[in-house]
Amino acid sequence: MKTQEKCLAKSSTNGEKITQPRWSNIGKCFKNRSDELVFKDSVKFISNLMQIDTRFVLDKSRVRDKVIARHALAYYLRTHTQFTLEYIGEMMNKDHSSIIHSIRMIEDTAPFDIYLGTIKDSIDNKAIPNHFSLRELILNALKTYSTPNTRTEAILNIIANYEKQST
Repeated sequence: MKTQEKCLAKSSTNGEKITQPRWSNIGKCFKNRSDELVFKDSVKFISNLMQIDTRFVLDKSRVRDKVIARHALAYYLRTHTQFTLEYIGEMMNKDHSSIIHSIRMIEDTAPFDIYLGTIKDSIDNKAIPNHFSLRELILNALKTYSTPNTRTEAILNIIANYEKQST
């Protein structure tokens, strides 16, 4: 059983293993407090970059955005910290070979996929581009409007306003 799994298993209230990490319990898996703070800041950065709630970044979901967020987190931790692959794996409840796969996936796919290329560039520069706010506006419009016609109209208005701002 990996270190983080042990921490999560101890935190269960009814004896079942908790699959989603909680910040209060995850700190027991770090070597020191500064590592925990670096990890939390990294998760928050990836969460803001990917427009995903922080609690879903380490979720075991197979939804594409969440999977990419986990790959991006591994890439971020490897490129911006001195953590070893094994230690990153412990923090993310993964094996070091999974961390290697995540890093290679980001590096190898970024030149051919515009979305992943933007994510990689954002991580490399530690900056979140403005056009990610367009995605957030569209997702909010999809949540707000209930019929396909109103959704379509709202999205077209958002795109038209975005084009006016960028010119």
